[in-house]
Amino acid sequence: MNISSLTPTSLDNPLYYLRNAQQVTRICLNHYADLLLPIEHRALEQLLSMDEAYQALLIRMVMRKGELFRTDALHYAEVPDLDEAIQALVDAGLITAQPKLTIEELCSMSRRGECRILSQYLLPTEQLPSSISKTHLINVLLASFSIDQTQPLNDWWPEAPFAIIKLTCQNTFDRLQLMFFGNLHQGWSEFVLTELGLQKFESVPLTPESRPFQSRSEVDLYLQLYQIQDQSTQGASIETLSQSMPPAIGCDWIDYRRQKVLFILGREAERQQQTALALDLYQQSQHREAQLRALRLLEKRESPEQVFQWTKEAYDQIAQPEIRIGLQRIQQRCARKAKIEFSVPDPIDIPIESVLLPRNDQSRVEMAVISSLSDANTELFHVENRLFIGLFALLFWPALFAPIRGAFFNPFQSSPADLYRPRFNEQRSRWLDEGFIQLKTGHYRHVILQRLEQKRGISCSLIHWPSLPSSLVESVLAIIPAAHLAAIFQHLLLDLRNHRRGMPDLILLNHAKQLYQLIEIKGPGDRLQDHQRLWIQTMLQQGIPVSVLKVQWDN
Repeated sequence: MNISSLTPTSLDNPLYYLRNAQQVTRICLNHYADLLLPIEHRALEQLLSMDEAYQALLIRMVMRKGELFRTDALHYAEVPDLDEAIQALVDAGLITAQPKLTIEELCSMSRRGECRILSQYLLPTEQLPSSISKTHLINVLLASFSIDQTQPLNDWWPEAPFAIIKLTCQNTFDRLQLMFFGNLHQGWSEFVLTELGLQKFESVPLTPESRPFQSRSEVDLYLQLYQIQDQSTQGASIETLSQSMPPAIGCDWIDYRRQKVLFILGREAERQQQTALALDLYQQSQHREAQLRALRLLEKRESPEQVFQWTKEAYDQIAQPEIRIGLQRIQQRCARKAKIEFSVPDPIDIPIESVLLPRNDQSRVEMAVISSLSDANTELFHVENRLFIGLFALLFWPALFAPIRGAFFNPFQSSPADLYRPRFNEQRSRWLDEGFIQLKTGHYRHVILQRLEQKRGISCSLIHWPSLPSSLVESVLAIIPAAHLAAIFQHLLLDLRNHRRGMPDLILLNHAKQLYQLIEIKGPGDRLQDHQRLWIQTMLQQGIPVSVLKVQWDN
C-alpha cells in the first residue's frame, strides 16, 4: 500500500494543522486498522465526522503538552463556541469535564495567586506570609494532603475561577503518533504545523511486508519501552525498571530499541554508581557502546590479564574504528598493569604543511586558503562532509529508500529510520553491492549524474543540495578514481553515524593535470580531532591524496 498521496495544505488556511492531523488519522485508520481496538476505531471515526470546530479544539489539545487543560487557556478563533465544543467532545468520550485531580496536579495548573487563595481555603488556620513563593505554597499543600488523594476540582475548590478538562484519548493519539512517525519524540506539532508542500519526499511504497508494526502487541511493546526510558529520566529506580524490561523479541528493529533502552538504563545506573547493576545491563545489551562501557567497568574489578583478553576478543569482533580506539586504550592500560607485551601499531604519518597568509577578518580561514591557492588551472571548493556523503547518497539512493521493514513509517521521511542501526548494511546488501559493482564497471558516473538531475530537491538527510552543483559533481567524477570513491564509501558504511563528520575541509581540482587533493585546514591553535585523524589515515592507506594545511596569519 502506498500512502504518499497526502494533500499539501497551505499555511494560509487557518485549519491547516487540522487538515494534516485528519490525514494522519485516516492513514492510520486505513493502514493500521487491524492494530486498533474497535473502541479506538469508533472514537476516531466519530471524531472525523464531527463539526470541524470540535475537531480543531481536540487537535489543539493533542498538540499541547499533557492531558489536563484550563478552559480559560483554550480560546481559538476557529472554535467560536468553546462551551459547545467541550460538551460535544465530552459526549463523544474524547475528554472528561470533571477529571479527578491530585493536589499536586491542581497546584501545577494554578498561578501563584490562585495557589495562595487555594491554600487559604484548604488550610484556613495556616499563617502564610504575603511574600510566600509558589514553590513554598505547593510544599505546604503537599505536606497536608496525601499524594494519592484525587477528587474533582469542585471538591478541592468550589470557588475556583477556572475549570479543568482532561483528554481521555491521549493513549490513542500516542499510538497513532508512534505508528505514523515511528517514535514518540517527534511531536504532533512538528508535523501538523508544517506546510507539507514546501518539501518533496521520495515515494516509498509501504507494503504489508514492510509495514513496521505487524501486530498490536508490537506497538504495546514499543510503548512499554518508551515508558521505561521516560521513567528513568524522571528518577524512578533503575533496578525496578530493569526488572520490568521485556525479553528479546523477533522483530529486529523493535529489539534494537530494547537494546538501546538497556544501554540507557545501564548508563544511568553507572551515573548513580550502581556498578554491578550497570554492568549487568550493559552485558544484556547489544548496543554499539555497551561492550566498551562494560569493559571499562570490568577493568576496575577484574584482573588486568582477564580484561586484556576480553578486550582483545571484542576488538577482533568490532569493526567501528571509534570503538576500537577505546578498546585499544583499555588494552594498553591492562597490558601495563599485567606486564603484557602489547603495542598499538604506529599510525601513518599525516603530511602537514604550513602557510603564512595575510589576515582577513571578513572571511573564514578556509576562504583565505581558497583565495591563496586558486589559479587558472586550479579550483578549490569548501566541501567538508557534504561532497562525498552527497555522492554516496546519489549512488546508493535505492539502498537508502528501499522498503525495509522498520525503515519507513510515513511519506515525509528524509531518510530511513534505520539509517544508523547495526543491520543497515546487512538488510540492504543487494542494493549496496549494485552500487559497488557500478563503481567497478565505470557505470557509476552516469548513475550519479542522472540521479543528480532526477532527484534534485527531494529531501534527503545525507544531501545538502546547494553543495552539489552539477559542474562540481561532473569535475569530481572526471578526476577522482573510482577506487578512491569506493574506499571512502566503504569507510562511511563502517559507521554512518560517526563517519558523516570529520572529512577534509577542501578539495583542490587541477583540471590541466587531472589531479585532485583533499586538504584539512587548521587555523592557529586548532588541532586534529580523533574522527578527523581516522579519516585522513584511512584515506592515506587507500592512496587518496590528502594532507593537513596549518595556517598562520601574517600580522
